[in-house]
Amino acid sequence: MAPTAQADYDARYAQPTGQGPASTMEFPPSQRTLGEYTGYYRELLSFLTAKLRCPHEAADVVQEVFARLFALENPDLIRQPRAFLYRIARNLALDSKRKSSVRNRFLIDLGELEDAPSAGPLPDHLVEGSQLRRALDQTIADMPRRRRDVFVLYRFAGMKQTEIAEKLGISTTMVERHLMKAMAQCRQQLQSHR
Repeated sequence: MAPTAQADYDARYAQPTGQGPASTMEFPPSQRTLGEYTGYYRELLSFLTAKLRCPHEAADVVQEVFARLFALENPDLIRQPRAFLYRIARNLALDSKRKSSVRNRFLIDLGELEDAPSAGPLPDHLVEGSQLRRALDQTIADMPRRRRDVFVLYRFAGMKQTEIAEKLGISTTMVERHLMKAMAQCRQQLQSHR
């Protein structure tokens, strides 16, 4: 190289950084190899450990930084490898923090789950419910036929009192009386079951 070209070359590519690997100079693209980037590994790991506060996550992010670097078609075009690596590292650290924030928002502490009441009924409640259902079924079965028909049509078929009266050929007043007596019988059965 000519003296002026060498000075221009040095001014452009051989700038001291004050940090980095043993050689504190940035390398021109044509003289750099991928192996030279690995000199920044420990520096990036320290930077990311401080930023993420987790050495394992920091190691994963550094690995991703180098995976992205090595995936480039022509890494020789990078003029400032340290700045390039730090930019990737900062972006990946930010992504990692965002993912962690979302993950933490939706995770439930497993200790809370152990102390939380079960959504399903307890076995003794199931037995009580089954016994009560049988007792109510028997109460309904023991009702006089007309009262039972009115009650079943009203409670289980969802018919209105006027519809029941028309269907059974009785007055709506009689339908009301049958319903009141049927409800009283069921209520009495519930109270005796407690």
